[in-house]
Amino acid sequence: MLLFALLACPTSDSADLVISGTVHLSAAETTTAIAIRDGVVVAIGADAEDLTADATEHVELSETQRAWPGLGDGHTHLLAGSFALDRLLLMGVGSMDDILERVAEYAPEHPEEPWVFGYGWLEEGVEDPVGILLDEVVSDRPVILVNNSGHSALVNSVALERAGITAETEDPPGGVIGRTEDGEPNGYLQEAALSLMSDTALTDYDDEDFIEGLVPDLEDFVETGLTSVAEIMAIPGFDISRPQVFAALEDRGDLPLRVHYYVPVFEPDGLPAAVDGAEDWTGERLRFAGVKLWVDGSMGTAQAWVSEPLETDPEAYGLSFFDAEGIAEVLRDAEDLQVPLKLHVNGDAAVGAALDAFETVSSERGGLRLQHSLDHVVLIAESDRARMAALGLVGSIQPGHVLPTSLGGTADAWGDERWDRAYDYRSLVDSGVALAMGTDWPVWLSPGPVLNAWSALNLDDHSLTVAECFDAYAAGTARSVGLEGKLGTLAVGAWADVVVFDADPLTVDRADLAKVAVDAVWVGGDKVW
Repeated sequence: MLLFALLACPTSDSADLVISGTVHLSAAETTTAIAIRDGVVVAIGADAEDLTADATEHVELSETQRAWPGLGDGHTHLLAGSFALDRLLLMGVGSMDDILERVAEYAPEHPEEPWVFGYGWLEEGVEDPVGILLDEVVSDRPVILVNNSGHSALVNSVALERAGITAETEDPPGGVIGRTEDGEPNGYLQEAALSLMSDTALTDYDDEDFIEGLVPDLEDFVETGLTSVAEIMAIPGFDISRPQVFAALEDRGDLPLRVHYYVPVFEPDGLPAAVDGAEDWTGERLRFAGVKLWVDGSMGTAQAWVSEPLETDPEAYGLSFFDAEGIAEVLRDAEDLQVPLKLHVNGDAAVGAALDAFETVSSERGGLRLQHSLDHVVLIAESDRARMAALGLVGSIQPGHVLPTSLGGTADAWGDERWDRAYDYRSLVDSGVALAMGTDWPVWLSPGPVLNAWSALNLDDHSLTVAECFDAYAAGTARSVGLEGKLGTLAVGAWADVVVFDADPLTVDRADLAKVAVDAVWVGGDKVW
């Protein structure tokens, strides 16, 4: 009680900044002011107002403005996305001919690029994707074109040769190598098959190639009210663990938000090696947060792991990279080494396997010590919601995925009954599951929390409320990255990450929510926008 009393009262009569007006501690609780000193909230309400006269800076909100805890995107791929979006963009292509035309234009205009990298084509927009057709337009250097979800790619023959992929190369567990009728690789790689390119595709690029495009993207994130991201340094099969890129930006003052980064693990026994030295890059705004594990395939490739066969193929259940035993092996190492896990789970079989693993390890050890999360959780069995809540796992969701996925092959592959149960965020909340919210950027191209939250309000009986969306972006994401109470709130003792909106998101008409704008952002008490 003594510690709480000390935290609840200002330890001196000074403040670096006082923000007064309507300040949200959460969606349900407001106060009249907060006082900030040395990057931490030191007083709220009347206690904060008492520090106004001697504060270095005083910001008075207008009648319409609202201050909120800084928002955190619970799932991004900043390194991968920033790199890809600075290269050949393939959004909107409708055929292999379109792709060949784009590559034929791009390649000669960028002779300095050691690889022709492209990103953004949709599976449903390209019938019979065949990568070796790229040889017709580029035969002198490797080409890799990653789809919008990051779960499949087209590569030319030079890239196949670099990676050593031949007719004798077996499909890796959880992956598919597209093949011609005579068994030769056709340059179309799905899911874990991308791992065959990992050791060669990025070796020709140094850290500066990643730094180059990051700064404007980080600024775009901050301008939408984001003060932190959970950054996945990988796409399936591709390890892009370069925390030193963010460290370099922080050293030169170009890291405006907090980056909680996760490194990938692709094998059951791979965690100890993956995290060795990971914390070496921790700074004031850069922090090693844990490990990312892909349990199943993506919605974009219709390869989520499901418990009943697909409508389009009665012998197919999607793809899985880890079973319950493999997940449990990683989890034991994670708990031993104090490394939280983020698990990619789309289908109900993937969710069920993850819950089986967590229950097994929890039973063995008398409970779990760390905060872990299940990411996506698109389809979950009704009985598994209560299991997830009982384990205290956070559901990290991306409502912006719903519309593009509904237009793709997954809806047909799952069938109407199963599809109608997908993306049921309402039932997760009603079952007691804590949610974090994010975009999976660049899969969803807009980083803006307000626009992404709007997507979660339009899912009929699966919808969330505005308050639930903003709490998921604040306290929910903070909990998911292991910083509950430090981030996602403006209570005394919390880090002073603040966003000011020009209107109250809780009271504007739902149709106008996406128009709510950001007027100011502070991270650790420093104004970054």
